[in-house]
Amino acid sequence: MAAKRTDASSQPPDKPPGDVAALAHLRRRVRRLKAVVDSGLLVNSELDLGRIAEHIVGEAVRLIGAERGSLFLLEEGGKTLVSLVAQGLDSGAITVARGVGIVGTVAATGRPVLLHRPYSDRRFDRGVDRATGFVTRSLLTVPVKNREGHLVAVLQLLNKRRGTFGRDDVTFLAQLGAPFALALTTAKLHREIVARERSAQELRLAAEIQRTLQPRDLSAIPGIEVSVLFRPCLEVGGDYYDCIPTDRGTWWLVLADVSGKGVASAIIASNVQAYLWSRRTDARPLGVVVAEGNDLLYQLAQGRKYATLLLVEWDPASRTVKWVNAGHPAAMLRHDGITERLEPTGPPMGLLPKMSYTAPGRVLAQGDTLLLYTDGVSEAGEGSPAGEFGLDRIQRIVQDLSPGDDAIQALAEAVEGHLGGSEAGDDLTVLCLRVSPTA
Repeated sequence: MAAKRTDASSQPPDKPPGDVAALAHLRRRVRRLKAVVDSGLLVNSELDLGRIAEHIVGEAVRLIGAERGSLFLLEEGGKTLVSLVAQGLDSGAITVARGVGIVGTVAATGRPVLLHRPYSDRRFDRGVDRATGFVTRSLLTVPVKNREGHLVAVLQLLNKRRGTFGRDDVTFLAQLGAPFALALTTAKLHREIVARERSAQELRLAAEIQRTLQPRDLSAIPGIEVSVLFRPCLEVGGDYYDCIPTDRGTWWLVLADVSGKGVASAIIASNVQAYLWSRRTDARPLGVVVAEGNDLLYQLAQGRKYATLLLVEWDPASRTVKWVNAGHPAAMLRHDGITERLEPTGPPMGLLPKMSYTAPGRVLAQGDTLLLYTDGVSEAGEGSPAGEFGLDRIQRIVQDLSPGDDAIQALAEAVEGHLGGSEAGDDLTVLCLRVSPTA
């Protein structure tokens, strides 16, 4: 039987050793690039920083061939780093001071550190090895920076299983860190958006609650016609107005302005409202009621928050008004065709303890008008070229009213014209009381 011949020319030639090494290097490079791309895709679909960090550290350990990996996150103050991922450790997070140890050194310098004999380097901290029984034979630590070049984290690998860490490993680890820096920025923006939305929802809820606490039917007060303008500068305002029926057949008309703006001022305003409603059965003089409210508010806020207040008591049986002006802009009373200012009869509520207040009174006639407003009206335009609106303008507007004129509309149009289209810098609240013909 004839021997079977083999045609050598039909067999693939052996590849030179250099080509095999180049092909292996190319394949390794492709795997690493794919890991970077996959990490970038994960960032687009995942907001959990912990999961992203675990994926990146896991890929680095797998593709570089290390025994362990860690990722340290730079805290807000920039003075310390805390481990977000620390493979092989079950004792909780590790905190490292910036500039201390290898991780701290990389954070301080912004440059990678590659050590083949870390125990011989004075920067290396052996504390973790002693605590865990692990022996660090080599390590690679790289900074993770955001697009602006600011350090946000540090990546570290320990003990390469085959060979030693090299420059390719440094480059790859830095590339893997880039998606995490992007994830950190995205997560931070997301948290800020969520916080802003939560804050906006809370403000909307607070504004809704504030609206429900305002009187709905001002026509129920016998003997006077009441109209109101309420324009908070922010979604939630510090101005408060109310009408409160008392057990004596009188009505309290209230206008208050709490120092500051926003939710904190609205909370103080609700406390003032609650206090006044709790005193509607109190038969003592108005000045005493306000004095006790002053002491209560001072105890609550220790002078850090205070409120100016106009508390007017209307008695429809006698057509009498009494009032306490606690540091509030002077109300304008047009009586018998003459407009006078009802100046403060005591200091603002809550500013100082143990204050006293007087409560003067006046008998009104048909058509008499009482205008209450906050300093958002009298001080409108303050600091602008136009200057503040001022009490003189308000007094002239009230004085020039004709029968049937809408005092609030006239005042609002005058303020808007004075501001010249600019936004008001404070809450605007106006309360107008006019003695009706049927009083």
